Amino acid sequence: MKKKIFVCIAILIVVIVAVLVPVITLNGNLVTKNIADVNDVLLNPGKGFVDYGTMIYNGAEDYVSVGYHRFNWSDIEPAEGEINFEKIDQKINSYAKRGKKFAFGIMCVNTSSSKQFITPEYVFEKGAKGFDAKLESGGYQKVPDWKDKIYLECVNKFVKTLGERYNGNQNIAFVDILSYGNWGEQHLFHLDVEDVPNYMEEQKISPEFFRDNYVKPYMDAFPDTLLFNPWGEKGFNDVYEQLIEQGVSLRRDGIVKYTNGLDMLEKCYGKLPVVFEYAGNYKDYIPDQEEYFNQRLEEAMKIAKPSYIELDEDWFKNNKSLCAKLANKMGYYFKLKQVQYYKNVKQNKSTQINLTFANEGIAPIYEKCLVFIGLLDNDGNLVKKVLTDLDSKTWLPNQKIKQSVEINFGENVEKGNYKLAVGLFVNEDDENPTYLLGSEGKTENNWYVFGDVKIS
Repeated sequence: MKKKIFVCIAILIVVIVAVLVPVITLNGNLVTKNIADVNDVLLNPGKGFVDYGTMIYNGAEDYVSVGYHRFNWSDIEPAEGEINFEKIDQKINSYAKRGKKFAFGIMCVNTSSSKQFITPEYVFEKGAKGFDAKLESGGYQKVPDWKDKIYLECVNKFVKTLGERYNGNQNIAFVDILSYGNWGEQHLFHLDVEDVPNYMEEQKISPEFFRDNYVKPYMDAFPDTLLFNPWGEKGFNDVYEQLIEQGVSLRRDGIVKYTNGLDMLEKCYGKLPVVFEYAGNYKDYIPDQEEYFNQRLEEAMKIAKPSYIELDEDWFKNNKSLCAKLANKMGYYFKLKQVQYYKNVKQNKSTQINLTFANEGIAPIYEKCLVFIGLLDNDGNLVKKVLTDLDSKTWLPNQKIKQSVEINFGENVEKGNYKLAVGLFVNEDDENPTYLLGSEGKTENNWYVFGDVKIS
């Protein structure tokens, strides 16, 4: 009698466990597979070399991720309210046709130009105070009083109009905040105003004034677009740090020649991407300084960990192997290193897959990135994709990340032989994966096949 009771209890326990514990298919052999690397230059969202207007036409199409241009305000709005959007639209469309995004900024002062008015003449005709800054090429350029209310009203009205047209545009990678300072770089260097001997001191603005009158209007106009402040001077550091927490990142215009400001860019790590631009043309460095140039660039990368770097045409021609290396190294650089999966799975049952990824870049990913497991037929066509809960933003540099997922392809998948694949998407409803991996197994549609499975 006691034996029968014991058997009944045992059966009851088995039944309860079977009901309460999720079923994971363990049918068939567990396959462990190491995935080989590939060393192709990968063009991925949120990172890469930036073309300043010529590189995509000179052999660097496969290295460039983003096009970039700084416009003079007077070229976009020559008269009040008469805005020439075509100049910006033309650039956006040109890069979009090549599968690349565009980024831009609008300068109010540009002493590299010989034009008298970079801030449009109408602003001064409305009563804004200005100064004549001497140009190296001869002549003068009208420079606004940076505290003048009329100037601020005009420039921020223009910024609002820009935002109404371009905020959230999916073909725009980022917008620079360039309303203050020479070249918009948020400093007053190289402004030679003869009539005001103490020009830089007299025109100095407080960090709070800078934040409220120059940065906030951009934040209001572009809530859905990534914004960058050019690091201008250490006096703004506290405000820059506050703005980083609010989603406004930093760029450094002067890399290789200058290293100040890198400590501020370093504060963006793990929060926002960073941009590098050079202080001058690569030709400015004589041949025996080339090693010095490259060394300084890589040292700066180790500190500030940029996701975007300007691509200089002459540097590219002389350093293609380093260019290929840095194209992948900047920002994130994901690889699928190893997989473990069961090659036999029962229809409409869960199966466990272990995936080991590595980030061999210098920064985390800042873009949206969803990880899917795909079931492909033997011709590589997608049969079913299943969203995982893997968070690619936790894949930090110099780490291997082993994670497990449970996948159920559902009862609508017919029995048969299939291929397992992984795909990284920007949006859940995208037709094909967006992101490229430095791993073998890529299909034409950007899935990465890692094994065969039989559903029975």
